[in-house]
Amino acid sequence: MWIIRMLLILILVVAVTGFAMLNSSERATITLGTENLTFYDVPLVVLLFEAFVLGAVVWFFVTVFHEIKLRRIIRSQRRQIADLHGEIGGLRDISLEGLEDEEIPLDDI
Repeated sequence: MWIIRMLLILILVVAVTGFAMLNSSERATITLGTENLTFYDVPLVVLLFEAFVLGAVVWFFVTVFHEIKLRRIIRSQRRQIADLHGEIGGLRDISLEGLEDEEIPLDDI
């Protein structure tokens, strides 16, 4: 599976690099928010790189928060498993001597 993932990443990198090389002379005008924040004749390669970096930063923070959430869930489930193992151990230690003489009504089963 990791081979397929690496192959897809390689294809994506080659495609992005080729796209950047083909459009290296292209320029764009960027307006952020209002007209007060306008950049003229910005190379398209710079815009692509900035979009990539912004996406990588967002991906990083989303992944970190997701990982923290998963680790918290795993920790609570391990605690719950340990409690259940303790409960099972306690149930194994219960003496069954007194249960043979007692009648258990069918409604309780």
